[in-house]
Amino acid sequence: MEVNVLAIDLGASSGRGITARYDGNEIRTEEVYRFPNGAKERNGRLEWDLDALFDGACAAVRAAVARGVRLDGIGIDSWGVDYGLIGKDGKPLCAPRHYRDPAHTLMRREMRGRAFEFYKIAGVSDNDFNTTYQLLTRKAEGFDFSRAESLLFIPQLIGYLFSGERITEPTIASTSGFYTKDKGFDESFLAECGLDSGLFPPNAAAGSVSGRIKRELCKELNLPYGVPVTVCPGHDTACAVATLCRSRDYLPLYLISGTWSLFGTLTDRTVITERAFLSGYTNELAADGRVRLLKNIIGMWIIQECMREWKAQGKGYDYSEITKLAAVSDDGGAYFDVNDSFFLPPGQMCERVRNRVRSECGKDLKDDGALARCVFRSMAKAYAVAYRDLKEVIGKEYDELHVLGGGVNNGLLNSFISEELGIPVRAGYAEASALGNALYQISALTGEFPVNAAVVQES
Repeated sequence: MEVNVLAIDLGASSGRGITARYDGNEIRTEEVYRFPNGAKERNGRLEWDLDALFDGACAAVRAAVARGVRLDGIGIDSWGVDYGLIGKDGKPLCAPRHYRDPAHTLMRREMRGRAFEFYKIAGVSDNDFNTTYQLLTRKAEGFDFSRAESLLFIPQLIGYLFSGERITEPTIASTSGFYTKDKGFDESFLAECGLDSGLFPPNAAAGSVSGRIKRELCKELNLPYGVPVTVCPGHDTACAVATLCRSRDYLPLYLISGTWSLFGTLTDRTVITERAFLSGYTNELAADGRVRLLKNIIGMWIIQECMREWKAQGKGYDYSEITKLAAVSDDGGAYFDVNDSFFLPPGQMCERVRNRVRSECGKDLKDDGALARCVFRSMAKAYAVAYRDLKEVIGKEYDELHVLGGGVNNGLLNSFISEELGIPVRAGYAEASALGNALYQISALTGEFPVNAAVVQES
């Protein structure tokens, strides 16, 4: 039985549509559409452009159909923590707030005395962007949650616009800070925010079908009526990790290298300890019910912001070009803490990096290549700290690191990582999130989870 699915993989800086054709033996993937994504400032707040996100997802469907693909299903995954609200008229109430909004940082500072208390709810690390702080911020701003009928995380929000069906998917819900596999959403925290658990739709497991694309939308997208919207892991990291799940007993060490870097492993239980908390380790759910014990590290975000500035200056480097420059440049061995919240907001990133390195290391990054090399070196050192902490948290050694995501092709960065960690780096799939998305769609449609199938990427 051949099936064709479209993985709509929404990242913080871009969205993409990737088709996957499974014939029982191999999976052939092809990117059919890519579109930019990013924060929009409105009235002093950072928001997501929901209309643009949905238009991009629809354009990906049209692009697949235009290539002659007979779609048997679509699935959506995205970054974590952010959400949208559906009003009682069935329409989105407002634009989803962006996790980088500075108000969340201020709320976290205000609540810093309660950080471990929040951590004990679900074992999610203390970050400015947690949904916990987002909801507390909205409450402090006087937002009237009684106007909302449903709260949907980003993948389910886009899925709702396609099908009209509302669901909660556990992997993305677990990024919030107040959701656990055994207890669902924490009632005490919701009460503090003035929310009712009825705001959250029922759970739907990855590998199922949540609805079908609405009839009128099928006409617009040139689709036959009835194309399923399947449930894949809603969180892009859960999708990526699914590509490593060769067996129930395999607990790999992994690094998802994208706008954010996620460094961690799989465990059979939630790890909520003071040591894990102090190390910044978070417990999120994998699609198979295990726990993704990982640490969030600012990844390609810093270099992405630098590249955006360079492009505005007429220097339109691509990743290959800036990496080559970095490989032959001299940064004097300088590095900085990429996890400092100072680097979270967009804008003037090159200047911020140079100033920080000058003040802390006493070195000047004199050209773009030196700056990029310093960023890559600093990322590798952050991973090394995360690795040492992880070994202390769970008391286990590893003999290799699997790298997935956009960073797999950055040989310079991977060499820095291997040097800092002292173990080999194994490059996995660059589009691991989309592949994991597709694996669960195939499972929903065929009952088979073909994680061991050969994967062929078509150009």
